[in-house]
Amino acid sequence: MYEDQLTKQPLHDFAPLVLEELSIGVVVLSRRGVIQSVNRSAAELLGVDATAITGRQVDTLPLKSVAYRVLSENSRDEPVHISADNRYMWLYTRSVGNEHDGIDLVELHDLTRERHEIRQREEFVAMMTHDLKSPLTVMMGYVQALYGTPSPELVATCIPELDRSTKRLRGMIEDILDAYRMEVGLLQISKGPCPFGDLLGECCGEMLYEAELQGVRLSWHFTDPLPVLHADARQLIRVFANLISNAIKFTPRGGSIEIQAKAEQNHVQITISDTGIGIPEDELGKIFQKYYRCSHTAGYKGTGLGLAISKAFVEAHGGEISAASVAGKGTTFTVILPGVSG
Repeated sequence: MYEDQLTKQPLHDFAPLVLEELSIGVVVLSRRGVIQSVNRSAAELLGVDATAITGRQVDTLPLKSVAYRVLSENSRDEPVHISADNRYMWLYTRSVGNEHDGIDLVELHDLTRERHEIRQREEFVAMMTHDLKSPLTVMMGYVQALYGTPSPELVATCIPELDRSTKRLRGMIEDILDAYRMEVGLLQISKGPCPFGDLLGECCGEMLYEAELQGVRLSWHFTDPLPVLHADARQLIRVFANLISNAIKFTPRGGSIEIQAKAEQNHVQITISDTGIGIPEDELGKIFQKYYRCSHTAGYKGTGLGLAISKAFVEAHGGEISAASVAGKGTTFTVILPGVSG
């Protein structure tokens, strides 16, 4: 049998196949520095055609090439970290066999994604430290104004602003906590009967004041009757408050936002459409990533976590969230929630 023949073959006959399937990069060098083999992962990391450099001595490779920069590093004594061609790699060389006819195995680990996430976290912490001061400074200012015997007019001015700053601060802290819960798998959903039409209508009504302050027209229309869902009302409020708040924030004065909801046979579909600044096409697929902020939103405050958290909550309900946008013309977010119970 063919299987029996395979089991009788020496194990070293399968070594090249095993190396080729490894997710880490492996380059095999002779003691004289001749490249004997390059597996697929290593070729991708080095940006080379494996057949083009196999058989060549490392010293003969182009000096500015990534392959030369990486393979000429002395990583025998301890691992080396190297940044090349927008990639961040960890490499370590292991010697196999004797001094004369042995080989060197160069392991290449791609740490680009991990490095990028670390940098994003560092930038996020720096940004949040700055942004958290803003509502606190506003609150401290109004508290100072209320000392003594403030006039009724002053109280009427300060209390709503204090309320807004408090809610904003609480929202930012909740985003940070939920981002941590997402990472460690502790995001909690407590489902129960949820009259969805009332919930969404209340959420829209609460955002109306914010839209008026921004000079944006906010309207909503629901196909009656919207059903009762088996859902976590508190978390769904956070999802739609975040989506509507984003629409308000990124829509210039004089623009408009329209929210529609309709019940289908086995789900509810909600759309939030705005006439705002939009999202560049090449960035649309990244907006649900943690800490990601579009390139043209510089100057806008926010954690960069809202959409990632919203996506997590929607998917925890078995739903879907997506976005369509044209830069400079507006964005539409669509949320589909299943679990209609009546």
